[in-house]
Amino acid sequence: MGLNIPQLPELTFEEDSHTYRLDGLIIPSVTTLMKPLSQAYYGGIDAKVLGQAADRGSAVHSAIDLYSKYGVIDIEPELEGYFEAFRAWAKDFEVKPYATETRTYNRSLLYAGTVDMSCSEKGVDTLADFKTTASFSPMLCGVQLEAYDRAQESHGVKYQNRVIIQLKKDGTYRRHTDFPPRAECWRVFTSLLNVSGFIAKYSNK
Repeated sequence: MGLNIPQLPELTFEEDSHTYRLDGLIIPSVTTLMKPLSQAYYGGIDAKVLGQAADRGSAVHSAIDLYSKYGVIDIEPELEGYFEAFRAWAKDFEVKPYATETRTYNRSLLYAGTVDMSCSEKGVDTLADFKTTASFSPMLCGVQLEAYDRAQESHGVKYQNRVIIQLKKDGTYRRHTDFPPRAECWRVFTSLLNVSGFIAKYSNK
């Protein structure tokens, strides 16, 4: 039976500008709100390297989305290892996708984001996010997952578990479930949201 993941046509997304609009009104994204945390963790890394990593992640995410929806494999040869890592996790944990690349928003706090995958993982309803980076930050991932989870919960979607699947070039993966306490992650995210709102309100005055 699984989860019923709602489609939200009132929420649109512009890929080039990474802009979410709710009924035409721009609302902040989880990625944008988390920039202070991301800069603290990745600040010392060359921008070119970060750009290449982002492009790689986007390509792998697209391949996972296509495969999950239609069973079609379309991945560049140099990225095949990351895709095979995804398939290894899906096999090991008996994954049954409910939805992929789901755009969602928090109905009360009005922020938006995209959930990589909602799925059954060995019979457990799970929110899964994929990373293709060599390093893993529990700090960043914990806050990100909490923001996505709370957004989905505002639409009646309740997950039993949240995981980060770190996909590696050699075809292996690491499954992460150990993050900072959920209450602390939520406090941090709402603080970021408040700061963003404060800047938007007063920066042009």
